[in-house]
Amino acid sequence: MSPNKPILICQCAERGLVEIGSVPRDVAAVIVPDLCKAAAARDPRLANEFAEIHACHPRAVRALFDFAGHPLGAGVDVVNHRDPAIRPSGDPSFQSNPAWYPVIDYNRCTACGQCHEFCLFGVYEKTDEGRVVVAHPGSCKNNCPACARICPETAIIFPKVGESPINGAEITDEDQRKANVKINVDEILGDDVYAALNARKQKRRSLLDQKKIDKALEERRKCSEKKL
Repeated sequence: MSPNKPILICQCAERGLVEIGSVPRDVAAVIVPDLCKAAAARDPRLANEFAEIHACHPRAVRALFDFAGHPLGAGVDVVNHRDPAIRPSGDPSFQSNPAWYPVIDYNRCTACGQCHEFCLFGVYEKTDEGRVVVAHPGSCKNNCPACARICPETAIIFPKVGESPINGAEITDEDQRKANVKINVDEILGDDVYAALNARKQKRRSLLDQKKIDKALEERRKCSEKKL
């Protein structure tokens, strides 16, 4: 670790998913309560050139930094503190104003747009170049990782989810991953995938009706009170 570069520590305060010990006094550290929230807020501290990052799965961390506009260099060491051997330090239920939203692993994303068509809450947008982006992270429905389950390339990451690999864990078995995606799509959409996606797209448009928007917000509130 370079003595001239700070380390970053994510405490994941809302879910207690990581447990990090004390930092030596001679080490410069940037401590954020929640890296997801810092990335969504475009926290300027994330622009630092870090020697190490202590947080969760490296794939999720790199996607969060991409989302924040500060891609990590290849030489940055990401230390995964979501090791099963480490007992979570807090209650995994949400506190107020949770930082729950997806980020995209662009090393896997093919810009097929299924996540954009599937989401009812306008989280995703497509750029003029066809790139899918998380444009409105605050609109994501708490505890809902459904879009990640239908992504054919498993490119959608929800860092706070307990289930691998949609929480950003490394993918080691591509055949099993593809099988799991097929099961998820069948369960969520049924046999006619594209017809179901089109139906969801029309439903999303119907949410422009204020009463339906109010109902969706109420559903979102109730969902936030439940554990994943």
